[in-house]
Amino acid sequence: MPNPTTLRDVVPILEDLRQLIKVPLVAKQDTILYKRIAEATSKLCSIDIENAIIESHVSGEIGKVQADQTRNFCAEIVTRLETFQNVFYKLDRERKNKSKADMIDQYESNHFLKEVEMFYMIAAHYEYALKACHKIPVPDDWTIDKYKQEIELFHMADTREGWLEKKREFLKKLQESVEYDEFLLKPSFDVYHELRNVCRKIFIMVERYFPPCEIQLHPKCRESFIQKMQVHNGSYLASEQLVKHRQATTKSCRQWEEELFPMILVSELYEICDEIFDGPTETQFHSSLNLHGKHEPLKIKPKQKIKVCYLISKLYDIVPEKHKVAWREDILLHFGIDSSYYESKYSHPRGSDASRSSMAFADDIDEIIKNHKKRA
Repeated sequence: MPNPTTLRDVVPILEDLRQLIKVPLVAKQDTILYKRIAEATSKLCSIDIENAIIESHVSGEIGKVQADQTRNFCAEIVTRLETFQNVFYKLDRERKNKSKADMIDQYESNHFLKEVEMFYMIAAHYEYALKACHKIPVPDDWTIDKYKQEIELFHMADTREGWLEKKREFLKKLQESVEYDEFLLKPSFDVYHELRNVCRKIFIMVERYFPPCEIQLHPKCRESFIQKMQVHNGSYLASEQLVKHRQATTKSCRQWEEELFPMILVSELYEICDEIFDGPTETQFHSSLNLHGKHEPLKIKPKQKIKVCYLISKLYDIVPEKHKVAWREDILLHFGIDSSYYESKYSHPRGSDASRSSMAFADDIDEIIKNHKKRA
């Protein structure tokens, strides 16, 4: 049974595409690069991305690294294309006005005929070596001195290996030439548009399953990322202002590197807790509970603070003993809840005067925590 597809399979494709469109204008004008981009884009589109993300999630820290790489590569590809889209549009129009014969001529003159010339040179050298070693008939008028004959005899094995290697390369290029002809028959040349869309889709989907990460981009791409890619309360660019803000808040609220609560638990809690916070994303919710400090704290809706206290109390029960006190102090600070208020209210949803809404919330949270303990 083949191994399931994961982000480990997606990252190399994105890395290749990132390199191919590093200078998008050149890639657009170079027919070979354009073909490689089209093939890689097609391969990327054929992958079940959501399944790959889910499979990566169970691999722990490695999965997180692959998710961050995926987002960074997708962000760079999309923002480079968005940054230069006006140029691409003009080039696309020029490309569509070219006939198939013109494009084949351009490909053959710029690429394939050079391979033919190199192949002929290696073949001529090999033929000379075969004659010098009397492996094939020698013409009557063909002469070679004894010194050159000894040299060719000595290097015969290397000459033959070089010929065979070049022959394999040439046959591969010949096959690519045939495939290139088929590539020209495609009805549309909006490969970059397709690539932008699939990378944007992958980026957003990874955001649903993994905590936010820092996106490293060339300064010229930052504006495009903010406009076209940045998810609300999701992955972000680490600006100077954000760095200063983090430094200012480090003393009051620590950032935890560990994952105390796995995504599978957080996803179940998110379905119940979405109503008590002001529109968080699932990744923001995951990051907040784990105190990763990657964005602003969640905002508690009016009259929902007691439910948040109950949630904290139930999560406190499953936090490792060595982290319990520190985590509760930090999560209360994160949500802006005074410790005395917490102590007086966290058990309220189980009290005799609790509202039906609070009791139902407590039942749902208890059931989720119970199932989590069974899995553990």
